[in-house]
Amino acid sequence: MPTAIMVGTGRGAQIGVLVKNAAALEHVEKIQTLIIDKTGTLTQGEPEVTDIVTVQSISEQDLLQIAASLEHGSEHPLARVVLNCALQKQLQLQPINDFKAITGNGVTARLHGIKYLLGSPKFLIQHNIAIDKQ
Repeated sequence: MPTAIMVGTGRGAQIGVLVKNAAALEHVEKIQTLIIDKTGTLTQGEPEVTDIVTVQSISEQDLLQIAASLEHGSEHPLARVVLNCALQKQLQLQPINDFKAITGNGVTARLHGIKYLLGSPKFLIQHNIAIDKQ
């Protein structure tokens, strides 16, 4: 293993980077281009809400309030990002019932008697929710 990778691995371990596959590290040496779609994560060091896109007749504020209320019960790192965004906008979280976190997919809960799902496109499609692939 080249010295640069060994040093990088040690530094990564110090800041909490977990390497699951040693062979993958050997392939990293050959990478010439890296394209990443996580702007806030790379530039700020942590993810952030940059855009809120609504469909139908719901406002951005209402959508964020619902999402943050659902995420309040979640332990997922991105849930904190949604919560922080709502709190920065001084939105009040609403009480939820029947909260369920589905690991790796999303969450479900009831808010004012309405069942909501919040999660990955795959999770929503599995529950017969149409996704606009813009």
